[in-house]
Amino acid sequence: MQLLDNVKMAVARRKLSSRKIEGSDDALEIWIHNKIRAEFKGSKEFREAIGRDELGEIKNQDVTEYQLHKLRKMLEYVSENSYHYRKVLNDAGIRPSDIRTIKDMGKIPVTDPSELAAEPFQFLCASQSKVMRAFTTSGTSGTRKRLFYTRNDVLNIIDSIAAALKAQGMTDGDTLQIMFPAVAAWDPSLMLDGACKIAGFSSVVASTADVDEQVKLMKENHTTMMIGLTSFIYRISVLAKDKHDLRSMGIKAIICSAEPLPEAMRRELISIWGCKVVAQYGMTEMGLASSIECGAYDGLHVNNADFIVEVVDPATGKQLGEREEGEMLWTSLSMEGTPLIRYRTRDLSCIIEPPCKCGFGTGIKIGKIMGRMDAQTKIGYGQKIYPLLFDEVVLAVPGVLSYDLVLDRDDYRDILTFRVEFKGDKEEGRKKIIAGLEGLDEIKDARQNDLIAPLMVEMLDVGCAPFEPKHQPIIDRREQYDADRSPGERAERPAAASN
Repeated sequence: MQLLDNVKMAVARRKLSSRKIEGSDDALEIWIHNKIRAEFKGSKEFREAIGRDELGEIKNQDVTEYQLHKLRKMLEYVSENSYHYRKVLNDAGIRPSDIRTIKDMGKIPVTDPSELAAEPFQFLCASQSKVMRAFTTSGTSGTRKRLFYTRNDVLNIIDSIAAALKAQGMTDGDTLQIMFPAVAAWDPSLMLDGACKIAGFSSVVASTADVDEQVKLMKENHTTMMIGLTSFIYRISVLAKDKHDLRSMGIKAIICSAEPLPEAMRRELISIWGCKVVAQYGMTEMGLASSIECGAYDGLHVNNADFIVEVVDPATGKQLGEREEGEMLWTSLSMEGTPLIRYRTRDLSCIIEPPCKCGFGTGIKIGKIMGRMDAQTKIGYGQKIYPLLFDEVVLAVPGVLSYDLVLDRDDYRDILTFRVEFKGDKEEGRKKIIAGLEGLDEIKDARQNDLIAPLMVEMLDVGCAPFEPKHQPIIDRREQYDADRSPGERAERPAAASN
């Protein structure tokens, strides 16, 4: 059995184009370009699309033409194999040949996660015999969705992960510590560990919340890189820094995944470990790994060989321009099991055109993830608040491990209660947190109009509640914000309550 497993591993490894790439900052771009060159060599249709017999140096327009070529092929594929997309495209009167530009994608109806959750088999494009793995995830939204990966899907995901790790400096001599807390039905550790084994990298899965055990595993396995849930890595780091000399351990990169990376948290992690700290973004629906930051810290490089990303106005669906914030739509170009077209993420970001300061010269990036549409709410006269707004203030105070915000209402006033898990002098920490929060325009405006009560900050002991992965920090216990607050009613609040 061991021999058979070794043979399968060797066969799979030979299929990875990333194995031929040396570790360097441009490893991911080289991997993307190699896929484009392979398609150019094997596809007369692609050569005709770009109007050249020789590809030469790959330009940004070549990447776009490759994506559109792959999209047309994918539209043909889903029309033939997916009941859902066959009906959607027929009803919309869309033919693959109609899509000649990225703007043309606006003609294609979006795919809502609720549709995938309701009828997953209507999206399945491969026979069950070709499905290597089925995965059920509730994701950030809490809606359970079932995805299907073929063998080619899994190998392609592994290949892209290996290329991304090489772009962060991973070599055969490094060890990756994989730090996702064990969670039923949501465990990217398995995919990452398998990817490392097939790609020839060393890795260790470390899901324990025990700080000393995490550090012990790092020392025993000579860990040089870390990847894991953003808040989990942060928690382990803050709790360990006073007990261990973390800077002496030789960690050269930390990859924060599955949650946004606030700048306050990045600064603290860099201070603790003395290495670069980058964000990674992905979804189970797109195979977990789809984009990653570089050392320029100005957006995440997208795997443009396998995905097209659009950013649209969530209210109108209109495609937005460079660095205009909106909802991301993702389209898979290579998936065989459950390919998704113009899939709504509810995640807010923007498009950043090349080149990048890191030297990446082709393919778009996505901007820093600004949060989720369904995580936003309002206070006061309609000031919009969201987790990242408070992350940059609360997490900037040394000693903060985690927090949540509970929203209540008393008459016309909103009541904001911050519950902060804190290590250190609680009273001093509370003063700093309140000072930071009161400096936010959203808070100042609402306070000046007497539409929120004085801020309440409760300082909690470390470990007072179990660590909760993918924690939603804003808990809104009010009735619907606008239910009893029309603009006219807000202007006519009791005079006795005025400042």
